[in-house]
Amino acid sequence: MHEIFISLEPVSPIRTGKVKPKGDYLDTLPYLRGSILRGAIAEWMKINGKVNEIEQVVQGMRFGNLFPSPNTNVFSLPFPMTALECKIQGGFSSEGGHGVLDTLLIALAYSELEKLGAKFPVPMTLRCRKCKGRMERVSGFYACKEGNWTKVNPEPVMQTKVALSRYRRASQEQMLYRVIALRPKHKFVGRIWVDDDAKFPLLRDAVENIGIGALTTRGFGKAKLLKSNVNLLKVAERVKKFNEKLREVWSDLADLAKQVGCQVPNEPSGTYFSVDLLSPAILHDENGLPTLQLKLPMNGQFHEPVFGVTQPEFVGGWSTAWGLPKPTTLGAAMGSVYVFRTDKAICEIASQLEALEARGVGEHTDEGLGEILICHPFHLEVRQI
Repeated sequence: MHEIFISLEPVSPIRTGKVKPKGDYLDTLPYLRGSILRGAIAEWMKINGKVNEIEQVVQGMRFGNLFPSPNTNVFSLPFPMTALECKIQGGFSSEGGHGVLDTLLIALAYSELEKLGAKFPVPMTLRCRKCKGRMERVSGFYACKEGNWTKVNPEPVMQTKVALSRYRRASQEQMLYRVIALRPKHKFVGRIWVDDDAKFPLLRDAVENIGIGALTTRGFGKAKLLKSNVNLLKVAERVKKFNEKLREVWSDLADLAKQVGCQVPNEPSGTYFSVDLLSPAILHDENGLPTLQLKLPMNGQFHEPVFGVTQPEFVGGWSTAWGLPKPTTLGAAMGSVYVFRTDKAICEIASQLEALEARGVGEHTDEGLGEILICHPFHLEVRQI
């Protein structure tokens, strides 16, 4: 299968389900999960009398997630959990904030040097360079458009509706519920993988004729779909830049350790790469139990991360095909970061990492879960921008 970037332009509010916080409140995710594309194409084929072909078509496709973007050709991304901003004046400098930075390479080098016996004269503490205030984690999405950094957060819209009686098929007295959806302001850009280019027109027809997400029969989910021209660096180039920046950070920290008499190498050995979750991932250990630990199968062996930042998240949703809620399970949250090390050169592992990125990690990757990006580009921003 090969990768295609797509752009979805909403015409009406879009709601994609998540775990319900309470019975009369229907919240939405801030991005479009790949499962809604998968559901749309299956429903469209069912309407057109092609039920027997659904499995064959869907098995030859993998649906990534679509993230809010300011432009059809800009692939915005969720912030990794290692990204921080000033607690007093958050945001990018270009937007009036004190700047945003990523701490992964700093924390990784600090951790790896400690394993080699380094001792530092001061603990690792990051403060805002402008006001010396505390830093906190950034949430949401970001994009780099024409050299300018910007946060991208979709705007919610709420509608109050009258519940219907299951027995009378009419409005139920004193029964109201609230629906939160995404206002049709931003484009949504993401990736799909197909084994045949002829399947994209089928997906476009499905989206534009029956809509996507929940409540499509009540005016929600109308959208247009087209191919997008996104310039994303190849995996090998991303890994190369990741290791070049790591060597810079490592060298600075090694010089600091040498000031107190520690003998440590001036640069790291081997090749490091990060696996960043662009969506929640359902992971299991060797006993089949839920876990937040990611292990990668490479060269016939399972590799454990040398460093990681993650947190749990409940993963669920609604199945249009079943007409029932999906099983709710524990997963690793979007933005989780896992760093791996290997003795092999970049050219030796590039093809394996490309295949891993196309395949995803964990379960239900065909529905948008477990989507990953090798060496998230924001990890290179070790200074406030």
